[in-house]
Amino acid sequence: MTPRQALDMLVDLGASPWLVRHHELVLEAALLVCDRLTDVTFDRVAVLVGAALHDAGKIVHPEEMSVAGSNHEESGRDLLCGRGVSPSIARFCVTHAAWDAAGCSLEDRLVALADKLWKGKRDAALEKWLVDEIAVATHVEPWEVFDRFDAICEAVAADGPARLARSNL
Repeated sequence: MTPRQALDMLVDLGASPWLVRHHELVLEAALLVCDRLTDVTFDRVAVLVGAALHDAGKIVHPEEMSVAGSNHEESGRDLLCGRGVSPSIARFCVTHAAWDAAGCSLEDRLVALADKLWKGKRDAALEKWLVDEIAVATHVEPWEVFDRFDAICEAVAADGPARLARSNL
């Protein structure tokens, strides 16, 4: 599945234009992160498709588009799996909000990061986790990874207010 196919699936599932737009903007942030994160190996397609589908459960729980809630997470995974989406992709519906759970991968955390950075929000705990994970994967000290990774996050977050303005349809 490509990111475009993922977005098209959301439309087919009945996602509102606002929800589709949200996914497009999170995908945009994920693409920027992936393009800049060149020193570590990860499944780029999974991150991009995950970003394009992470809130699919809000089709089932539209109230969670305007109020906080977590019902959309498992519902999104179930909705996507019911439509033939691989569980390895549908999992992003849950892991984007539970990135610190045991068993979460670098890809899970990158989708969670994109879901923060798209609107200009930084999450120090998530970013530290990613720095440490990248350091281990690349055999580089965390302090050496930090500056480069922080610059990536800052660059993507800096355009958050403009993306947020584009989220209003």
